[in-house]
Amino acid sequence: MSTAGEVTVRPLDRAAQRALTGWLGDARAAGIDIDDPASISTAFDDYVDQVLLTPAAERVDPTPTLTMIGMAMGEHLQRNSSLQWRIVSDPKGTDLALASADDLGILYPIDPVAEAWTARERGWLPGFVAEVLGQLRAAGA
Repeated sequence: MSTAGEVTVRPLDRAAQRALTGWLGDARAAGIDIDDPASISTAFDDYVDQVLLTPAAERVDPTPTLTMIGMAMGEHLQRNSSLQWRIVSDPKGTDLALASADDLGILYPIDPVAEAWTARERGWLPGFVAEVLGQLRAAGA
């Protein structure tokens, strides 16, 4: 376990591993190919379109779907880099995140998904994934 300021980074425990496995199972059940950023992007873009076509009063909480997409994107990044899933606690709470080998670099994969959701931005995900992987390769990570 490492601590950087008010951030605590720990390896996944059984409960966190089960939660991650559940999110990834949900993603596969939704037709997402975790090894293909375009597939993850299509799921996000289609969800944005679906919600926008739903009257505001009938919309459901998007958090579960956005979390599933974020976890799928995170798993793709983990499979293609040196990033590893960790339990990260900070003043805002505890969540699953990706950490660099030294546990100092932290990426919460749900954050960029939530930001794109708020902006109703489509088509961003493959470029984001390529940029993160490119930065990691350039840093030798």
